[in-house]
Amino acid sequence: MNDRGMKPRTPRRSVARRVARPAPRADELDQVFDAVARYFGLLSERTRLKILHSICNAEQSVTGIVAATGATQTNVSRHLALMHQAGVVSRRRDGTTVYYKVTDPEFVEICRTVCVRIAGRIEAGEPLKHDLLQFAAQH
Repeated sequence: MNDRGMKPRTPRRSVARRVARPAPRADELDQVFDAVARYFGLLSERTRLKILHSICNAEQSVTGIVAATGATQTNVSRHLALMHQAGVVSRRRDGTTVYYKVTDPEFVEICRTVCVRIAGRIEAGEPLKHDLLQFAAQH
């Protein structure tokens, strides 16, 4: 008891203890790595980048995308089908016209960030090939 006749307070200890979980093994992450590789694989083709550029701000018809990219209708349709299957773009039909729009804003942001960075390096005259080969050798 203290001088006021009260029992001294004892500091409370946190009941919940943080339990450290072991880091996942690489083989446990294979499913994640496979999905990420497929996701980034969508950005690995020049025509898909052009298509994405043409629809990143507004919905476009296949005819409009063909005109914007300079690719054939067959090629554009093939790439759009792949991106649709991956969930990156959505499509809607209005009569005989099919319209596409981006449904994954992170995909556009990743693409835009990389394109702006690479364009800046090209503008600055930086040696991209050397940097990319050096990066690949490290990873």
